[in-house]
Amino acid sequence: MDKRMVTRVDIHVDKGTEEVLDAAFYELCGGVWIEDDAAGVRITCYPADPDRFCSYVRASGMPVRLLTTSEEEEKDYAALVRRHFTPVKIGDLTILPPWRRRPARGRTILIEPGMAFGTGRHESTKLMVKMMDRVPIAGMSVLDIGSGSGVLAFNARLLGASSVVALDHDPLAGDAMKKGCEMNDASGVLIICADIAAVRGRFDVILANLDFATFSLRAEEIVRMAKHEGYLVVSGIEAQYAKGLPPLFGSLTLLRHHRLRDWHGFVFQKRSD
Repeated sequence: MDKRMVTRVDIHVDKGTEEVLDAAFYELCGGVWIEDDAAGVRITCYPADPDRFCSYVRASGMPVRLLTTSEEEEKDYAALVRRHFTPVKIGDLTILPPWRRRPARGRTILIEPGMAFGTGRHESTKLMVKMMDRVPIAGMSVLDIGSGSGVLAFNARLLGASSVVALDHDPLAGDAMKKGCEMNDASGVLIICADIAAVRGRFDVILANLDFATFSLRAEEIVRMAKHEGYLVVSGIEAQYAKGLPPLFGSLTLLRHHRLRDWHGFVFQKRSD
């Protein structure tokens, strides 16, 4: 019996693009895995409607270096994902898929790679994790804005946060968070699928791994959600915007500025209302 042929789409992009793919991409891609290549990252997909998917990618503004299509025999894609996903190590935190053995020491977060929405590989996520190690999170209330797959929210819980709210406007990210809560025994994490404006209350620590454009629009709202003496941990800032970020939070005290390759992160504290 002849095997069914399927269309494979390979998208070559700069590293970091894989961390900001939107909901429409995942709805059309038909399964995805991501690998580093010599010049950045290769995103491999098997869309049910290749023409529609490729048209979407070209019209989306995604910075694609190369897009190719090819025909191949249908494979066990779950097995391929398992083969290609490798654990991510950030300090004493290990991010790994549920089928890998947990390390004997350190913190561990389980992420289902097929859900994507951030697997900890991006420099901005690594910056956030490293900065979180230097903020007093134990016993604190934490808000994770743009939670994606929940790496930062789960890390806050492992660091001893008294409560964690994970906020993302994307319903697919909410689904990823729910699965992540089950895998990580994190039922206490409150998941909110809504815009920033929907959040009420104030928090001891706010985590925001976003982008400069979003901070430019929402900085005042984010500051209002921080308690007096509370901390704001920010990342997702490319080098060309690094100098412009602190003025957006001019009412806060800048405690630290970190850099990892072309990405920048900041820790602020709210010293007065």
